[in-house]
Amino acid sequence: MSSSTTKSIRPGQLSEVNYQNLQRSIESIVIDHAELTDLRDEADKAFRVAAVSSAALHICGDLQKAAIHNARRVGRSWSELGNLMAITRQAAQQRFTPLTPKEWFVTEWMAVFEQHEIRVRNSWTGGISIFVDGHQVAENRKLVSLNKESAVLSAWVAREKAEPFLVEVFAYALITVRVRITADGKQIAGEVF
Repeated sequence: MSSSTTKSIRPGQLSEVNYQNLQRSIESIVIDHAELTDLRDEADKAFRVAAVSSAALHICGDLQKAAIHNARRVGRSWSELGNLMAITRQAAQQRFTPLTPKEWFVTEWMAVFEQHEIRVRNSWTGGISIFVDGHQVAENRKLVSLNKESAVLSAWVAREKAEPFLVEVFAYALITVRVRITADGKQIAGEVF
């Protein structure tokens, strides 16, 4: 095809020229980030390109998911989106509709520390998670914890003009779950054990 061709191709509804330009740009970025100039071994070069291209796939996948979510939010149909990606409406819907698994035996603990809402959520099917100001910052999928003295998960929380503080969750869980939540070493919620 000549460079003046504007024929639409799938997926993405890009012209052949735009598709090739995008391909060259992505390849160039991957090669630049693989930092191949100091390597002589072809196996090492291939390994680095594989690592960077894998990261690029994850980044592009996240970008695509966000774009699909936003397109749906503003009224685009699954048929339109499927057509854009050269897949069926059903395939697009199945691929991009987030799963909401049913959680069993959910328990939450909440505290406020230095104007940050700290919430710990535990469920039988989802494990235990820390949320700070509504954003999940850590999770652990272990279902059993017998050591009361070791944190099952932790997260650093930024302060505006000081060092971050550490939130730690200690749990004792076999059949029922008991949790102690600390911030900078001080208990802020949960049970005493």
